[in-house]
Amino acid sequence: MLDDELREQLADWVRPIQGLAIPDLAVLRRRARRRSARRAGAAAVVTAVVAAIAIAVVASLPGSGRLASSQPQAGGSASWRAAPGTWTRGTWRPAGPLTAADASPADAPYFVAIRGAVAVVTDAFTGRVTATAKPPDGQRFAGVAAAGDDRTFILAATGAGSVTFDELRLRGGGQLASAARLFTLPARTVPAFAVSPDASLLAYTTPAGLEVVRLAAQTARSWTAPGGVLSSLSWGGDKTLAFEWSAASPTAAVQPAGAGVRLLDITATGRPLPASRLLPASRLLIRYCPSSQLCAGGPVITADGSTVFARNLVLSRVIRSRVEKYSARTGQPVAAVTSLAGGGTACELLWTDPAGEQLTVFCGTTGVVADGHFSPANLHLPAGILNLAGQDFAW
Repeated sequence: MLDDELREQLADWVRPIQGLAIPDLAVLRRRARRRSARRAGAAAVVTAVVAAIAIAVVASLPGSGRLASSQPQAGGSASWRAAPGTWTRGTWRPAGPLTAADASPADAPYFVAIRGAVAVVTDAFTGRVTATAKPPDGQRFAGVAAAGDDRTFILAATGAGSVTFDELRLRGGGQLASAARLFTLPARTVPAFAVSPDASLLAYTTPAGLEVVRLAAQTARSWTAPGGVLSSLSWGGDKTLAFEWSAASPTAAVQPAGAGVRLLDITATGRPLPASRLLPASRLLIRYCPSSQLCAGGPVITADGSTVFARNLVLSRVIRSRVEKYSARTGQPVAAVTSLAGGGTACELLWTDPAGEQLTVFCGTTGVVADGHFSPANLHLPAGILNLAGQDFAW
């Protein structure tokens, strides 16, 4: 196209607007400010309505107000702060690959039990002790938790007015690969604690409630549990924590409202932060169970966060116990994992695959559950397993 032709075409495009008046820029600015103010007002109204609805929903949730975030909120999101304690830099590593969703117990045979002051690694299917870990001088191991790879364990040791958390790694064959100090807290007793399946999160109880620590970032978030205490912590993935919540005193005549097995979503926002009630009809202690009522406790949530197992006691003329399976999404029972065991025997879940289909249990006798069927098995577990299965035993 020639220059003359281009100029003529541009003139044709401009000609229709040549006669229009030039707008007053000051007027346009005033109109723009008024529109902006109207939009801001509408946004404020919408925000207020949404906030009111959210508060009403949170207030209506089961357990609302029972477990409150103690951290300040930033933009409506949970705040993480520098983790308490004295940390050893550069020692944490993620866990290895988790066992397959349908792995059999024999695919993850190693458990750690605290014996005296030391931690003993054992192959449950052969009884062979594969490794022994000793604490530093002046300390004693007093607790252990297992990640989901059958190779990573967190040990807690006491001594000199402090509690330390150490990471224990195994290599093939269950031999000791490494042991490293993570952090130290000023405390005299080991709290209840649990490590997430990928070993990225450590949760432990405090006098006020609960602390969750991101081990890589060395940051933490706290929740308070007014009127009760937490115990039997268990991680479902890196988001959900299952636990028991009960009266602060084991001899209390009355349990707090909402006591029982509960789930906490650590990513949930808002203040207070609700913990959803898992088993709404349950009670934790035998003395609070009416005749013939199920009493649930000792929750274990699967690594994929889909299933929760709980130990149930049935009281009639005799005490009987079994392990029950619940949906983490609905809180409703799915199936009985074991048949009722009598004679006052309390059942314990010892290990589960990420999907909750293959597991080992102790219910008067040790056994393996596969495809919903319990089969007795001669597992080489420590004597007094019911006393160890809480804090001094981890599989």
